Amino acid sequence: MQRQRICVSCLSSTALFLAVLLPFVGWRFPFTAKTVLALLVLVGCKNLEFYTSAVLLKTVSAYELKAWLSLNVIVSFLVDLARGSESFFAAFVPCSIVLVIGIVLVAVENNEGKMGRYVLWSLLYIASKFLYGLQMNVLPKSTSPVCTLMIVMVCVALLQLPFIRANTFLQKKGLWTGVLTRIPNTAGLWTEVIAAQQSLLLYSLVQPAQFAILFLVAWIRREKLGNVKFAGSIAALVSATVLTLLIYWNRGAI
Repeated sequence: MQRQRICVSCLSSTALFLAVLLPFVGWRFPFTAKTVLALLVLVGCKNLEFYTSAVLLKTVSAYELKAWLSLNVIVSFLVDLARGSESFFAAFVPCSIVLVIGIVLVAVENNEGKMGRYVLWSLLYIASKFLYGLQMNVLPKSTSPVCTLMIVMVCVALLQLPFIRANTFLQKKGLWTGVLTRIPNTAGLWTEVIAAQQSLLLYSLVQPAQFAILFLVAWIRREKLGNVKFAGSIAALVSATVLTLLIYWNRGAI
């Protein structure tokens, strides 16, 4: 119940802030069979993302969760390779291996006894994030990211409504403070969608960037990361950075 209440308040406030932007960006979302099907996929992915992250955050930190999302840099390149928009280069293999090893080192330190279940939920989480970005990427370019994101947030919030009690929802302590914190989050989601529409790789790079910020914050605060997790974090971040530079180098962008 608590999870659904937080989810609905966050989603509805995000949709509200996006609606404020509509007079400035205009309504650009044609309801066709293709776009409606895309919306169903996006809503499903966003629901899966919220559910899997809620399950994982009971036992792991947001820092550890974002580490897993760095795998989407590898996945995005492989998908673009299959789509013919990228060309293979040999250095991709060792960089990918180092990135995977780094993520394993981050994950294994505090989860030795429950790795099977933990890995399964984590893979479902990164799959939901990647498929969400992929669907955004294949939407018609004329589709507004603000309109698309707002419709998705409203749909996901409506799906959660049957699980909350209306008479206690607005009385929840800290609800309105939480709503205000959604302003920067809304900007982040908007930026994420714009990145997805431009490039699948660009969308995937948002996740290791968030991981880097959380790692830096943890290091500045002198949080107890452990030698294994610290080494894994450095390996994952360095390999993700090198891999990204090599991808752009290989396509002649730098």
